[in-house]
Amino acid sequence: MKIILVALLLMVSFIPGCLETKPGNTTVNSSVTPEYPPVVDMAKSDLAKRLNISEEQIHFVKQEKKDWPDTSLGFPEAGKMYAQVVTPGFVIVLEAGGRQYEYHSDYKRVAGPKEIRK
Repeated sequence: MKIILVALLLMVSFIPGCLETKPGNTTVNSSVTPEYPPVVDMAKSDLAKRLNISEEQIHFVKQEKKDWPDTSLGFPEAGKMYAQVVTPGFVIVLEAGGRQYEYHSDYKRVAGPKEIRK
């Protein structure tokens, strides 16, 4: 019983350090999981350069976690070899000029884009 009580006290004492309160917003746990990973910003930057527009004209639509079967991130290039290891990452969808673009990522880089046809 004492062990459970000590464990609960430890958990309660660590929780406030993980929470950040933003004025006018709900409390978010930004110290552990950001709103979206930095690779979304990389994808936005890449798309802005490709379309010759500002990043402000690009809208984040969604991201989904995805385990890629290899390091090509789902966009293999002909003639290249890729490590055959499960690579955790994301499918990132951005919108610009009424069109949607899909990027694939791990936690450090992005690949793509592929225009999504509706």
